[in-house]
Amino acid sequence: MKYTKLRAAAVICVLLGLLSDAKVCAAQMPPGVAGDGVTDDTTALQTALDAAGKSGTDISLEAGQYLIKGSLKVPPGVALRGTWETPHHGAWDHGTTLLLTGGRGQENGPAAITLQQSSSLTGVTMVWPEETADNIVPYPWAIHGYGMHNTVENVTLVNAYQGIKIGQPSSELHLIRNVFGCVLRRGVFIDSTTDIGRIENVHFNTHYWMRSGYPSIQLAKGDTGRYVTGFTEKNLEAFIFGRSDWEYVLNTFVWGAKIGYRFIKTPEGSCNGQFMGIGADACAIGVLVDHLQGIGIQVTNGEFTAFVGEPNAGIVISPTATGAAQFVNCNFWTTPGGAIQVHGNTQVTINACHFAEGAKGGVIQADKGHLIVSSNSFAATGKSVSLKPGVRSAIVTANSQPGGLVVENKIGAYAQIALNEIAYQFPESLTAHYRINIGASGDEEFLGDGWGGGEDADSDPPSIRSQFKTARWTTGDASLQLPVKSGAAYTLTVWLLTRGNTPVQTLLAAGVKKAASVGKVEKLVLQIPASATKGRSALDVKIAGNAWSPSKVIPGSNDARLLGARVFGVEMKSAGGPAQAKIVN
Repeated sequence: MKYTKLRAAAVICVLLGLLSDAKVCAAQMPPGVAGDGVTDDTTALQTALDAAGKSGTDISLEAGQYLIKGSLKVPPGVALRGTWETPHHGAWDHGTTLLLTGGRGQENGPAAITLQQSSSLTGVTMVWPEETADNIVPYPWAIHGYGMHNTVENVTLVNAYQGIKIGQPSSELHLIRNVFGCVLRRGVFIDSTTDIGRIENVHFNTHYWMRSGYPSIQLAKGDTGRYVTGFTEKNLEAFIFGRSDWEYVLNTFVWGAKIGYRFIKTPEGSCNGQFMGIGADACAIGVLVDHLQGIGIQVTNGEFTAFVGEPNAGIVISPTATGAAQFVNCNFWTTPGGAIQVHGNTQVTINACHFAEGAKGGVIQADKGHLIVSSNSFAATGKSVSLKPGVRSAIVTANSQPGGLVVENKIGAYAQIALNEIAYQFPESLTAHYRINIGASGDEEFLGDGWGGGEDADSDPPSIRSQFKTARWTTGDASLQLPVKSGAAYTLTVWLLTRGNTPVQTLLAAGVKKAASVGKVEKLVLQIPASATKGRSALDVKIAGNAWSPSKVIPGSNDARLLGARVFGVEMKSAGGPAQAKIVN
């Protein structure tokens, strides 16, 4: 028999008197459990779990594949353990793997594993073998815990439709730690929690399924990445918080979701707590706040991008939200719909955050609530803070932005704006002949709206890499403000690249324009007459063109950003200026 040696060892230990502790005895393989991936182990495992609940022992499963066609309920005080001491990536054929087929098509059916008071699930891999990438169907929760002190630890979810649900009925002191994997519709849902719960080191990414090598992913016809990430980008809510009093969340992450973190109100209430080191990458919304308890939430050291669908925003405070929301030392990039949108009567504090890119409507947009925006850095030029009618009060102080902080203030004296960076005065001595390296530090002084973040030019054509090390994509129509000497004629040169099969991009300044060829690196030159600079200290330049998405133009790309042209450098040379350009950034 497969477990003869193990059972013989247990007998020997008993004979030697080494098993005085009943829990140690229970660490042996349960009787009748096959673990061969073919035999349905549901009944044998449930029988063993029920017996463990009566005897006060635990159940340990050795390496193997355990087919569960139904569902399991872990009694109070019992631990169901596998062999994994850490989560893993793509090693479903090692260690303890649960193959789950029960509840297919039943989103609200019984969870695959139900945990009761003081029970736990640790050290297992969970796979749904009948779930395929090209035909994703609902399943119940992988794990549902309720009562005091449920623990889920060192678990890998290869392709869970729904991950872990806590509460409903009540819960206290749950611990979810070291859980990694791919979740498709919902990741973690916390509700009915009336005392401190903890979530630590939880990471969700579609590649846990796509790169697993599991047969179900290999059976899919076509591009599995497009199937799986296409589904999660439209459907996945990774972390959902209903009623929870003092939830502690540390070092969690999701990639490719519709909503990274969502705060809702259930019949039990809403959430308060602290969230540190949380991340949401490639989401439509990083954090969506629909409801909060009055004491609110504190988000520290967060990182957010949002570019896979409307509203493409890092943080959205809904009109239904009240309470306090604090965001400290967070980083935002690629949030074309705005890094933070405030539409609720909340008290929102934004402190010591960095915003890498601009947004047409403003990096921080508010039409309601009370705001404190303090000691933040805005890397892009253009509108950083937009205060619209409906905002009750705003304090905007000590923020930095190249070219000076740009605030749209439509609430008048209800906004207190002070001690922010002011525009840099470009020395006239440099205006004769200068070059700006786009994407390099300091280029923000000259950029207006419509620019993406700075990038290395390592993968660009050799002809451009020999001159420039960095670049930025425009995001549709993009603007520049280039310093000039009043009454001087200039030659304007722009180095850029356009992709094939994309809209035409056109350089415009002083009433003259030139279209870039599609699908090549190009050096565009415009002659700027003296009349265009007379009485002016800066020339307005635009790179115009409809935005396009790589996901629609480049086969196999999942990049849903909106792009225009890739710009490397801009040069201005006045008539009679020196031959050598001064690099100004």
